[in-house]
Amino acid sequence: MSVQNPQTAELAHETSGGRTRQDEDSGRTRRAIVNWVLALLTVPAAILVVVFAIGAAMSMAGCSAPACPGMGPSGFVYGVLLYGAPVISVLTLVISIFTAFRRYGFIVPVIALALLLADFATIAALF
Repeated sequence: MSVQNPQTAELAHETSGGRTRQDEDSGRTRRAIVNWVLALLTVPAAILVVVFAIGAAMSMAGCSAPACPGMGPSGFVYGVLLYGAPVISVLTLVISIFTAFRRYGFIVPVIALALLLADFATIAALF
């Protein structure tokens, strides 16, 4: 006859498919860490995009309209590319507050990093 600890019996009832509550909590914590590391990486990526955009615009500062017709994007497009990067970063941080512990929450910062990369590539192509 074996005597079972009440906590052990409770833990045995809480298992789901061989996984304990502790395993699920550690997986949830790992997901949150990965999510926040990726989300925080959007901040330096956005800074890089802004610095690159300003540098690209400054590289054309000596070029006048008659000497360089049609160079660079319009002011509106440039504004979207320049100010869009920090907006993406801030939105990613805000949305990650709600999605950090979810199973597929890491997709939010991954999409944000892809958008920042596309922003960088667009600036490079337009200038």
